[in-house]
Amino acid sequence: MIDPSKLVAHRGYQAKYPENTRLSLTKAIEAGALFIELDVQFSADQLPIIYHDTDLQRVSGTPTNVFATSRQELMTCPAYEPERLGDKFIDEKISPLEYLVDILQANPQVIAFVELKEESIDHCGRELITAKVQEILKPVAAQCVIMSFDYELAIQARDSGWPMVGVVLKNWEDLSHPDINLAQPDYIYTNYKIIPETPELGSIEALVSAKLVAYETDSAELGQRLLDLGVDMLETFEIETLIGLQSS
Repeated sequence: MIDPSKLVAHRGYQAKYPENTRLSLTKAIEAGALFIELDVQFSADQLPIIYHDTDLQRVSGTPTNVFATSRQELMTCPAYEPERLGDKFIDEKISPLEYLVDILQANPQVIAFVELKEESIDHCGRELITAKVQEILKPVAAQCVIMSFDYELAIQARDSGWPMVGVVLKNWEDLSHPDINLAQPDYIYTNYKIIPETPELGSIEALVSAKLVAYETDSAELGQRLLDLGVDMLETFEIETLIGLQSS
């Protein structure tokens, strides 16, 4: 069993439900998650949806491009991961970012990591997507970490006064990147596979004031090994298993 304060539900409760849906996020919280993570892409009319990919094939079963489709149209599309989950959740639809506000207001104990995708930065520009996401999430700003693989976006979010900011490392060596210092992140995400065997995390300046979150952690054994190395938090698709409510 790993304490829920050290776990992030990756795209919600993805192991059992279609990722990045209102259902998946809500079920993760019901399973005990105190931290959830979701991805944000932007539609043709430059409005945010909770979605990971830039096309709808994998999650919605159609080869439509997100950037070529209005948000109103996208919200009528299923988000059910047919290849992985069959037709069980075919009635679940793509969610606008506004749904996250409702979820967090109903669960004030929960923090959400909101990852703005690099493809949408290319599609709309950093300034526009940062401004629109902040406008929507303002009622729950104290519960939202805005983060990205794009370090400049993290800097922009920090400079705008957003209360919590995160970055996702592209390389382990980027912990000394000047943009990481400028962003002053509260959280730094990393693929656990790029963490050195003896990382000496306490000697890394960027981690003095930031929590290190390792993804994708799929077992309690791996999770405990990472925590023993000094990693602060673990991101997982298997939130219920790592909390220990069911056998792995």
